[in-house]
Amino acid sequence: MNSALLRRLRQFASGRHNQRKAPFFVVEGLRCCLELLGRRPQWVETALLSDEVAETANGQVFVGAVRAAGVPLEIIDANGLAQVVLTEGPQGMLCVARKPGIARPTRLDRICTLILDQVREPGNVGTILRTAWSIGLSQVWFIEGSADPWSPKVIRSGMGAQFAVNVHHFPDLSNAVQLFRKLGGGEVWCAMMHSSISLFSSDFTPFGSALVVGNEGHGISRPELGSAVTIPMPGQAESLNVAQATTLLLYEALRRGRST
Repeated sequence: MNSALLRRLRQFASGRHNQRKAPFFVVEGLRCCLELLGRRPQWVETALLSDEVAETANGQVFVGAVRAAGVPLEIIDANGLAQVVLTEGPQGMLCVARKPGIARPTRLDRICTLILDQVREPGNVGTILRTAWSIGLSQVWFIEGSADPWSPKVIRSGMGAQFAVNVHHFPDLSNAVQLFRKLGGGEVWCAMMHSSISLFSSDFTPFGSALVVGNEGHGISRPELGSAVTIPMPGQAESLNVAQATTLLLYEALRRGRST
């Protein structure tokens, strides 16, 4: 392997701080790599494949996708690749890709605009991205303090959803809400523990709105910027996981839209 690339990948693998600072991200495993190569080949700098995997069925599928994307491929010693992978039980393949530039959205999704307000758990963020993709959203807005959508854990939990959904970053919730309204958005709904308006209420109008979900521990940073909506919990659980709550809200927005 190119020694400079090896140094970059070792540094990247050494911790979350280096991963956030790096101008590139790393995608491991066949499924996520295929999503990246198929949807965003222009982002990919190089692909690495273990010599132990190269002749397997998965290895050949990976090689085919890399060649179809026009991406440089290095077949390397399995021990060399093991020095830079982050997953347990790695599949022997990875792609190195440039992080996309930061761009402000110029239009809104018809179903709703999803805003993640400092949602910090990578597993939650990845799951939310995949759910957003599943209902047909083209974008998700991130408030500063949220988990890095290009971190290895978010990519794994999202199964490559960030390659299908555009990610937009904002310094704070006020800035995001201001742009949402400038682009012609409607109501801003903030998911809260307590509200007189519930997910099932006719007063809740999620279709075409902004849906804001907040930090796992502290909730939404500026709830006064929107109207509160809650998810009924007649059982004894204290709260819902933020990814679960977001799924309910998004599918309710989709349902309401289909009925209009």
